[in-house]
Amino acid sequence: MAIGIKYLAGSSLGTAFEAGETRSVVVTDESVSAISGYEGDTVTYIATVLDNTDAKLPAAFLATLKLDGTNLIVDQDFDTAMYSQATGELTLDFTVPASVGEFVVTLHWAEQVI
Repeated sequence: MAIGIKYLAGSSLGTAFEAGETRSVVVTDESVSAISGYEGDTVTYIATVLDNTDAKLPAAFLATLKLDGTNLIVDQDFDTAMYSQATGELTLDFTVPASVGEFVVTLHWAEQVI
């Protein structure tokens, strides 16, 4: 009968692998400059937008401002004209669409790797 081959314990030298960090976005202090308006009026949306570690978001971050289901501003980047890296305050001016009624203004974003 043949004896089996013995393999000693050990480990490989390994290969590089990097795991990314995942954060969530936190929106607080949402407000608008006017609580009502008419078609064509300009209203300003203001909110504090940070990540879950209280860090500011990068300028390349994209978000869409909506009035219920209607897109007001699509894929706005967080450049210094709209987003303060000092405070995390986002300021977006939008034009009131032709809709009539009561609505909710909300900020939406897709998953992003920046």
